[in-house]
Parts: sequence; C-alpha cells; structure tokens
Amino acid sequence: MPVTKLDDKGRILLPSEIRKAEKLKEGDEFAVDSLGEGVFILKKIDLRSLLEEAIEKAKGIDHEKVEREIEEESNHLAKKRFEVCS
Repeated sequence: MPVTKLDDKGRILLPSEIRKAEKLKEGDEFAVDSLGEGVFILKKIDLRSLLEEAIEKAKGIDHEKVEREIEEESNHLAKKRFEVCS
C-alpha cells in the first residue's frame, strides 16, 4: 500500500501508480468525506456533467404543475392542522 504525506498547505499527493491506474489528471475534482477515526474517502466527480444533467432534468419539469401541487398540499396540511372543514 503506497504511503503519502499531508503538506503544509493541506494537500495530499496521490501516488503515481494510483493516478496512472485511475487515469487521473490535473484538474480532476473529488468529493471528500471523513468517516471518523482517521478514515477518509475520496470520490472522483465530474461537476460539469452533474450540472449539465441537472439542467436537462429541470428542462422537463412543468413548473406551473409543481406550484399547483405545492399549493394544494399546503392547503390540505393547513386544513388538517387547524381542523378546518371543506
């Protein structure tokens, strides 16, 4: 298992054999999380692709329908909360 160090700017260099095996390049982005007890996970992500996908999905949404559904649900919850009869 390769070993690496944290530098004075908080950077960790991934060993070259990992970078080559995973075809990583400068500018690649990663999500980072701590699992506690000194265990961390890195997940390579492609923010541009994620954003483009989200935009495409949003184009297919009927915003007026969503607004109507939200209003209907809000009215239903308010009637239930305040025991209003229809």
